Amino acid sequence: MGPRLSERSGSRANVFDVLRLTAAMAVLLSHCYPLTGRDEPFARVTGETLGDIGVSVFFAISGFLVARSWASQPGLRPFAAKRALRLLPALILCVWLLALVLGPSVTTLSLGEYLSTPQTWIYPLRSSVLITFAGRLPGVFEDNPFVNAVDGSLWTLPLEACAYVMVAVLGALALLHRRALLAGLVVVGLIALSPPVDVASHLPGGAQDTAAGGNVEIVIHLVVVFLAGCTLFAARDRVVLSWWVAAALGLLWVVSWKSSWVTVTASLFIPYAILVIAYRAPLRLNALVAPGDVSYGVYVYAFPVQQTLALAWKGITPLGMLLVAAPVTYLLGLASWRLVESRALALKGRVVASRPDPRVTSAV
Repeated sequence: MGPRLSERSGSRANVFDVLRLTAAMAVLLSHCYPLTGRDEPFARVTGETLGDIGVSVFFAISGFLVARSWASQPGLRPFAAKRALRLLPALILCVWLLALVLGPSVTTLSLGEYLSTPQTWIYPLRSSVLITFAGRLPGVFEDNPFVNAVDGSLWTLPLEACAYVMVAVLGALALLHRRALLAGLVVVGLIALSPPVDVASHLPGGAQDTAAGGNVEIVIHLVVVFLAGCTLFAARDRVVLSWWVAAALGLLWVVSWKSSWVTVTASLFIPYAILVIAYRAPLRLNALVAPGDVSYGVYVYAFPVQQTLALAWKGITPLGMLLVAAPVTYLLGLASWRLVESRALALKGRVVASRPDPRVTSAV
């Protein structure tokens, strides 16, 4: 049916960067609709937005690679250093650029009023320490179809950081390799998402819009797919990378569209399918990411680029926004990778003292 995951998981011969770029572009495309005041057609058909799916892909990949990273170099100090170097430098630069370059350019306040308003300085300070949800800048995007939100995509980053902490705790307790335990946590999450239980409907915020902040259901879903990625790594000796299994899970997901089971089936399909694609798709696809791993930069810059377009071009259509925002955001993501992210990651060897396990290839 296919190779075992253990035969491929230590190899850099994969298309994870392509998958991450695809996920980032899916989020950008998805946001073209609410940011122009329209409903997303894909969501009407499936019950999920392309943005939800894109973020799910990010979390599933992250769960697998972060578990692999811990296995290659266990220990809280190296793990924390690698995660911080991957997540924070590009984020910090982005939010300060938003506050001190974009904000003064588009605010409805005078420059003096803008710079003297505490929120102008609170926004980048709180975002720099991963308090990124519900971030606003004074007078910025207050008349847009999607009002006030400066960089709504950033709401997932504190959740990502919490997932890293979960991995660190499980790793420190020598539980990260316990596939039965991890699988049990995934099952608990799936039960919580299932229609008979539907935990989200009984908690505050269950119906909150996800374009600028996650609702309870999507938060549980993202934790589940992250844990599923960890579980697949822990069970890599038993996992077979089969196109047929991926297709069967995909069919189950399609059949569940527009039903209350769609999040459950997506939680099963996405983590497995992305590993099959990552390790079995043609490596020539990596030509798409030859300039650099721009996915994180695309993710953090897309939303403010799109909001700026919505402000400057009244009545812009989703297609118009996509055609302008995609190349601009890609260039910003490329600059972020070459000027910030790649240089930060190059520091790993200096701040991580312990030697990696040569039997497992480390992940960024």
